Amino acid sequence: MRIFVFGLAAALAGCTAPPPVASSDTALPELAGLTASGPAQRCVTYGQSASLHVAGPHTLTLRDGPTTWVNSVPGCSALHYTDILVVEPIGTQYCSGDFVRTRDNRTLLPGPGCRLGEFVPYKKG
Repeated sequence: MRIFVFGLAAALAGCTAPPPVASSDTALPELAGLTASGPAQRCVTYGQSASLHVAGPHTLTLRDGPTTWVNSVPGCSALHYTDILVVEPIGTQYCSGDFVRTRDNRTLLPGPGCRLGEFVPYKKG
């Protein structure tokens, strides 16, 4: 039983650390002309007009005024821009660790589910 608990703890610890923002993120069309403009944030406040969008196979974006927040989603590698995002934020902010899942836009079959990473701000440079 102890071996199982230690093995499970080690596996979960490897899943919780967000990966660094991939260099391919800068090649995304949504980030054309934008540069990283500050340190990563654990949480970002979203308004009525701001929502997360799939920007790449492992990247979500949130446009809020002049800032585009980029979230490299740990554990999600099969996101598609036509997927329907189902986000379960707690309160009025998206935070690292919030659960996100997708649904296929035609069949509505559930897709991958994962947790948000940190948000990196991008602005026109």
